Amino acid sequence: MIFTLQQSGLQEEFAAGTTVDALAGAKKLDRARLAAMADYWVAAGLLDRSADGVLTLTDLARAYEEARPWYEMMVGGYGQTFLALGDHLAEGTGPAPRRGGYVGSGSCGISMHDSLPLLRKLLAEDGRDYRRLVDLGCGSGVYLTELCADYPQMTAVGIEPDADGAAAARAWVAGQPTADRVTIEQVDAVRWIENTEDKPDLAVYAFVIHEVLGQEGEEGVRRMLTKLFSESPELTLAVIDIDLKSADRAAMSQPLAQAYYNAYLLMHPFTSQRLESRQWWEKLFTECGLRIDAYDTTDPAMDSTGFCVGWVLRKADA
Repeated sequence: MIFTLQQSGLQEEFAAGTTVDALAGAKKLDRARLAAMADYWVAAGLLDRSADGVLTLTDLARAYEEARPWYEMMVGGYGQTFLALGDHLAEGTGPAPRRGGYVGSGSCGISMHDSLPLLRKLLAEDGRDYRRLVDLGCGSGVYLTELCADYPQMTAVGIEPDADGAAAARAWVAGQPTADRVTIEQVDAVRWIENTEDKPDLAVYAFVIHEVLGQEGEEGVRRMLTKLFSESPELTLAVIDIDLKSADRAAMSQPLAQAYYNAYLLMHPFTSQRLESRQWWEKLFTECGLRIDAYDTTDPAMDSTGFCVGWVLRKADA
């Protein structure tokens, strides 16, 4: 119901103050259903109702708004997944459903708080001036527009194979000041790498490499990394992902792990995604002929779990 309040457009109406009758008439909504929802929101402390029936947002609802991306990803994107866990537990049942548009936009919204500052820190320490960015699996496009804002000479392309994800990215990019320097292509990442003539000097894999691992296996990741660096030998690759600590009792006891990561880590195997530990990934990078030029985790003030990690990678012989 928090997600519904945020995503239905009704939250903006209640922020200004309105009644069930006025809202049902203006929006052509079913009055009985809207009234039931309003009663729920009032009882849950998300709306206040005055003596004359005017409904307004509470401070609690405004506080939940700060966490909109988390609701967008976990309820909008993975709500169907959690409902289907029992149906997909048996061997050979295939992946549980999810909604790619909400997964992408929610993930990128969360990234504004944790992984984007981490990426900026890694690139600032690197000190290079990048001109051509590719975001492989760009989600809603936040990394593209934010990095273009950081690098005035940069142009960028976002690769997003999911149709809903690509649509969400185009919608986001269109409203940003750097829109004229960003394009979105709905295409497979390896196909784009093989066919583009405009070679990037910076590539970003933000929460994507574990998707490749889950769907194409370790050899698929190796092929992707080999192809990427064979086409662009001087490339800088920034990888942002999650250090798998679901069996680490101390790590999982932290409040953010209990409130968010416990569910986040759970749904990955059910959606053909495979998370691995930091040590596992670093071994694979080395075996692929890459060197780690930088490594870091999120700012502890934002996320003290250290689950979200990032690397800057280049060819070992570059």
